[in-house]
Amino acid sequence: MTKTLCKFRRIEIADKFSTITSIISQPKYVCSSCARSANDKAYLCKPSALGKPVKSKRVNSAPVAIVAPSITPTLTSTLPVTNAVSQTTVHSLPALSMGAQAQLQAMVIIEQEQAKPDVVFTNKQAKKLKKLAKKKNKQLKLAAKAVKQYNKALKKAKKALNL
Repeated sequence: MTKTLCKFRRIEIADKFSTITSIISQPKYVCSSCARSANDKAYLCKPSALGKPVKSKRVNSAPVAIVAPSITPTLTSTLPVTNAVSQTTVHSLPALSMGAQAQLQAMVIIEQEQAKPDVVFTNKQAKKLKKLAKKKNKQLKLAAKAVKQYNKALKKAKKALNL
């Protein structure tokens, strides 16, 4: 029996990268619990076909307050298509599980926080920060000088003791 992709550890994934790449290169099935994809059912713990929507199990019937932004793939082509072989078809994506929706919402929040502009300092604050940076650099130089003196004294003591 083959080991499912869901059970692989990171080390095993790194060791068997070429095998795993061949397994996931043309996915036909997706795991309904962990959202991994593979070309055979045997590699997934809860497989479902990619063409069918994934059914999610609800623990309780209370409404969930998580609202995921609607993501619709749009294809805009700026280059002219020369032959029919280069055209691709887009399959419908399976519905997101509750965990995946929560992760997506968390990622959106993190991206919004990172997109906030940097803090703008006033002249007074900038002067204080510059003064603090200068003071810190001076302390670092003094510490480096003290380390050099310590190493020099240690070397001299070892030489005196013939070690």
